[in-house]
Amino acid sequence: MEQNIIKQSLRSGQPIPERIANAPELQLGLVFYLQAFFDLDSERSVGGYGLGRIPWLAIKQYAEFYVLDEDQIECLIYYIRAMDTAHLKRLDKDA
Repeated sequence: MEQNIIKQSLRSGQPIPERIANAPELQLGLVFYLQAFFDLDSERSVGGYGLGRIPWLAIKQYAEFYVLDEDQIECLIYYIRAMDTAHLKRLDKDA
């Protein structure tokens, strides 16, 4: 999708949107954790107080599905928790 926006911007002589031009690049290997976050986002509960955290058990089951070793599981839990915390803070700030 971003490539299409870049092409359209170049064709029309418009600047490439800032979010695309200055988008961060993930280090090789971290894409797995970002995709895991997107996959696990649907596992959170939604209640009267808003969104809940991604359940630990969902993260564990995800790790088991992908047959991760202990170090990879620790990394998965760390990264998912960090992204989840940042995501919930951003949503809370926007609300």
